Amino acid sequence: MKLNFLKIGAVALTSLLLVTTSCSDEGLETAEELNSNQLPKDILSKILDLKLDPKGFEVKEVTNLDGTTNQIVITSGDMAMTKERFLQIPSDKDGLSRQYQTEFLINTDIHEEVNIIVYTGDPILNGDTVVVTGLSEGAQQGVRDAVENWNSVWGSKLRLRADFSSSPNFDADFYETAISVAPFLNGFGGFADFPDADGNPGNFVRISPGASNDAADFPDAIEHLITHELGHAIGFRHTDWNSRQSCVDQGLEDEPSVETNPPAIIFGTLPSIPGILEQEDSIMNACFGQTDGELNFFDENGLRNLYPVY
Repeated sequence: MKLNFLKIGAVALTSLLLVTTSCSDEGLETAEELNSNQLPKDILSKILDLKLDPKGFEVKEVTNLDGTTNQIVITSGDMAMTKERFLQIPSDKDGLSRQYQTEFLINTDIHEEVNIIVYTGDPILNGDTVVVTGLSEGAQQGVRDAVENWNSVWGSKLRLRADFSSSPNFDADFYETAISVAPFLNGFGGFADFPDADGNPGNFVRISPGASNDAADFPDAIEHLITHELGHAIGFRHTDWNSRQSCVDQGLEDEPSVETNPPAIIFGTLPSIPGILEQEDSIMNACFGQTDGELNFFDENGLRNLYPVY
């Protein structure tokens, strides 16, 4: 049986410019007509400033393990970031922000190790609504396998470390990245934050209830999913960011969204050129089907070049 898994990835401060439908000046609708999702005015203003289509955006309130809430901007159904970071996206006037790595990387002089807390406890409620749940045992094993995937790459300085806790109370000064289940997500997927301007790892990884519940039945798939999302948290964008060809290959999208400007890719990796050059087995492709959950040669090369030992 072949399964199709939609990968829900993170978005850097500039990558939204690459994967959402742009608005052109010709036949431009009014802001009121474009705002079909009733977006907050500041979000709508930023979207229009970036010449993107508001119809592909939504804003959700997400509860963190400590009980605080963030407004998360989600676009194309597969990328998310906090509202504060979204509003800080600079206008992409020259295309230089179009790259395979995230805009910022982890400062390994500050973070010799990425400390991850994995929530395994009971559902957390806000009133009568479940807002956070813990990872299943199968999903917890997926985290262990994912951490080992990144840590086993020879020639990389970066190391990841995961602790598991049934308590939502953790030392936020020690743990940089928190992994939990977001009840509002559908399918077998997740999303993740990117490193920030201060050199910190992505603050969160969230997976869907379906991914957590089905993890034991599909160990390679959950390993792939969490390896992928942790890849975002340490500075990787999608291998096929400029085309989403992997989603087309899996029958999840009708046609590739090819960018005319060539990407500035990570040294030692390959670009994604539909019909010419594709990495069907890259852990960082936007979508995946059958998988062994492992990094490919170029994924490993990318990590070595982002975080070399010297």
